Amino acid sequence: MNTLNTLENLTVLEKELLEISKEADFNTRVNQIVNVFKSLGWNKVILQLIDRFLVVKKVFSNFPLHGDYINRLNAPKAINMRRILLSNAVNKWAMGNFVYLPWRDNEARNLISDGVEIAIPIKVRKDQWHENDLLFSVLGHQRTPVAILILDSPVDGRAPTPSTIKIPSLLTLYLKEIISNQVYLDTMKTSTELVNAVSSTDLIGHIKTDPGDVIEEVTPSLDNIFPESSSNLTGKSLNLLVQYGVPETFFEKYDSAKKSLEVETFIQHLQTGQTFHFTIIPEAILGSFSCMHILVCTGEAINLSKISHVLSNIIELMRDKIVPEEDKSKKRLLLINWLKDSFHFRYPRIYIPSDDEAWLRCVLFASDNLNIPPSEFDHPFNRNSLAVNSLLEKEILTLEEGEKHLRDVRKIWDLLKTEAAIAIPVINTAAQKAVAVFDYEKGTFKLTHENKLIIKLWSQLVALVI
Repeated sequence: MNTLNTLENLTVLEKELLEISKEADFNTRVNQIVNVFKSLGWNKVILQLIDRFLVVKKVFSNFPLHGDYINRLNAPKAINMRRILLSNAVNKWAMGNFVYLPWRDNEARNLISDGVEIAIPIKVRKDQWHENDLLFSVLGHQRTPVAILILDSPVDGRAPTPSTIKIPSLLTLYLKEIISNQVYLDTMKTSTELVNAVSSTDLIGHIKTDPGDVIEEVTPSLDNIFPESSSNLTGKSLNLLVQYGVPETFFEKYDSAKKSLEVETFIQHLQTGQTFHFTIIPEAILGSFSCMHILVCTGEAINLSKISHVLSNIIELMRDKIVPEEDKSKKRLLLINWLKDSFHFRYPRIYIPSDDEAWLRCVLFASDNLNIPPSEFDHPFNRNSLAVNSLLEKEILTLEEGEKHLRDVRKIWDLLKTEAAIAIPVINTAAQKAVAVFDYEKGTFKLTHENKLIIKLWSQLVALVI
């Protein structure tokens, strides 16, 4: 398909990637990679960065786009089309890391044209590129699509083949790592801001909203502030808080943080007579607003010098700019060992539920002196498990011998000759769940406010390498 032969393509790719690796700015690197695809024989290259609702937030291209391009991409019909293209419905047209939907194929044409019958030119050969052909690759981060790469208008006018798409497929892997790494760094930045935000105040509770200002999470500790329970607030618009004495100035600060993507910190007097310190932290993924964290604090000082030290240590551990898939297990083990050594924990284990959520499967067990397969720690997914309780309650939980009896905890303690454990939710979404469990010597660890913040930060970083 390309005017360059395979050897020349590899030479171009090697040279270009060497130059790109010297660039630190994310946007510049992505633009450079987009231009590399042009060097490989594609006249039109478009990279669409999307959010979790499949809304296009930003576009990179190697040619000028119309001013309303993004608006047209975010019309309901276009979003629904993306939903189809990201589904299993297109798997039969997979080619390398791409999906190729040729206009000459009746079924593919029906998908591309959204079911509208459009006449196909008679003279469309199998090896010929048609202007309505679609060649795209979905780039993901932790099983979530974050970008769609589209290649169009090949220089030689020929349709792609498994052979000619090999080198562009290699380049998509590099592009995926660049994007995934930026998501990782953005998430780490938010984690750092969350810790810094409570460095001088005592946290009461936390509210998280989505890009549409709908409340996604509310900690139960805020139930004594608002007349509605935290469970009833979830899924409601943030504007509902007006009914509970939250003044307009709060929403002005919220809108300001959302627009500027900068942290807003202020004291707010509620109409109920209560006064709180609010910190509003916008989370931006790939340069676009993703969600908002609202911290409600009393303003009482606490000692978090330990957390500052911990934070710097963790960032040092995770400082590499690119985290290839094959290195994630090393990063995961580094983080697990770091927490184990920091709090003198023992026998770390990572669990994930079975597909039917009937069992909790142990996928990692680490020990210097015990040779026990992880499957030995598998147990039913029910309330007799500390790890399951941690997932269901969305909280870090500890248990020591003599406290509440949990059958499956007792079985594991008998196996490991231990008498205390801590369970930490690492990932707890509808699509994916994971929980970490460590044992420790009874009476040697307390889940203080400072320790809880450290472990929550740790869990967010581990989630990036699960």
